[in-house]
Amino acid sequence: MDNQPDYENPHSRRFWSVVGYIALGILGVLLGAAVLYGLCYFFLTSEAADEPQEEAVNIEEQVPQPGSVQSETQVTLADIVEQVMPAVVGVQRHMEVTRFGEQLFEEMESGSGVVISPDGYIVTNQHVIENAEKITVVVPDKGYYEVEVIGSDDLTDLALLKIEEEEMIHIPLGDSDQVRVGAAVAAIGNPLGYFQQTVTSGIVSAVGRQVRISNSDYAHTYLQIDALVNPGNSGGPLINMAGEVIGINTAKVSLVGVEGIGLSVPSNTVKRVIDDLMDYGRVNRPHMGVIIDDWLDYSGNEPQRGVQIIEIVQGSPAEKAGLAAGDIIVQIDGEDIPYLAILFDRLLDYYPGDTIRITYYRESSRDFTTLVLEERPDQMTMEPAEELPEEESEVEEAPENEGETETEQSETE
Repeated sequence: MDNQPDYENPHSRRFWSVVGYIALGILGVLLGAAVLYGLCYFFLTSEAADEPQEEAVNIEEQVPQPGSVQSETQVTLADIVEQVMPAVVGVQRHMEVTRFGEQLFEEMESGSGVVISPDGYIVTNQHVIENAEKITVVVPDKGYYEVEVIGSDDLTDLALLKIEEEEMIHIPLGDSDQVRVGAAVAAIGNPLGYFQQTVTSGIVSAVGRQVRISNSDYAHTYLQIDALVNPGNSGGPLINMAGEVIGINTAKVSLVGVEGIGLSVPSNTVKRVIDDLMDYGRVNRPHMGVIIDDWLDYSGNEPQRGVQIIEIVQGSPAEKAGLAAGDIIVQIDGEDIPYLAILFDRLLDYYPGDTIRITYYRESSRDFTTLVLEERPDQMTMEPAEELPEEESEVEEAPENEGETETEQSETE
C-alpha cells in the first residue's frame, strides 16, 4: 500500500478564517456597545444625582404661615382658615352700671377684630367700641385682655386697639387694589357674640362699591361680598386665598328679601387709617373745601361721569385754585374720578400740604388747575343746597340687630 501525504483543502481553510473574523467582529461590537452603555449610564446618573431632587409635599404638614401662601392651588380654604383663625378675636364693649349699690361693668355688645402685628395691634370697627367705658378682647387659647384704644376714625368706621402681648399670631394686610370680582374669600368673626370664630365663605361680588353706612359722613368704596355677615361679625377680617386680610367686614344691606350683600372696608383704606392712628392718634385727612355731588349725564355731552362742585367754602383750597360751583371734576393727578367715593378714596393717598392736579370741565370745556390740600377741620358746618334730593338706602351694621341710614347724594369735602 502506498503511503499518501495528508492533503488540506485551501477553500475550507479560507472559510473558517472568514467565520472567525466575523465572530471576533461581532464580539467586539458587543463589547464596545456594553462599554459605551456603561459610560453613558455612569455619566447620566452622576448628573442626575447632582440635581436637587423633588420631594413629595404633604400639604397638611406644610401649610404656610398666614400671608405666605404663594399659590392659590397649593392649599385649601380649610388650610388657610386653620392658620389664620387664632388671629381673629372677640371685641366686647362694656358699660358701667349700678346694681345693689355696686358699680359693675356690664357687657353691652360684642363684635370682632383681627390681630395685624405680633406685638398686639388689633383692627376693628369704630362702631364696635363706640361710647364704651371698658373694652376687652378675647384671644383664642389666651383668654381676656383689657385693651388700649390707640385711635378711631368714624369717617371710615375703623379703630385700632392694642394689648400687651408679644409674638402673637397675626394676619398681614394684603393689597385690596388687586382684588378681582369672583375671587374666593372667607369672612371670620363672632356672630351674635356666642358663635365665636365662625367662618363663612363666598366670592367678591363687586369692588369699588359706593355705599355710606351709619357713623360715616364720607362715601368711601367697599368690597361687596356674598359671604354671610351677621350681627357680631363687624370688625372681623375678610381673608383671601393667600391668607391675607383684604378687608374689614363692616355692614350688610338689610332689606326684606335681600340676602348675601355684605360690605368690607378695603385693606388699602385700612392701611392708611391705622398708619395715621399710630403716628397721630387720628387720621390726618386733607380736604379741598367743597360740597360735591355725583355727576352723570346721559345726553352724550362731555363729561358723562364725574363729581360736580355744588358749593365752595370761602377761603378754601378749591377757591384759591380757581375752582367754582358747577365745575365737574373728572381726574386727580391723571386718575379718573367717576363718582364721589373714588374722590374720597383718592384723597386718602395724600396729606395736607400736598399739591394735586385737578382736571375739570366748566361749561363743556376741559381745563385743569393745581390745588394745595389743607387739613380737614374737625367740623364741617356747610350744608348742601336745600333743593338737592336724597336717596334712601338701608344698610345694617353687622353687630346691630336693627339699623338703617340714608345715603345722601351730596357730600362735604
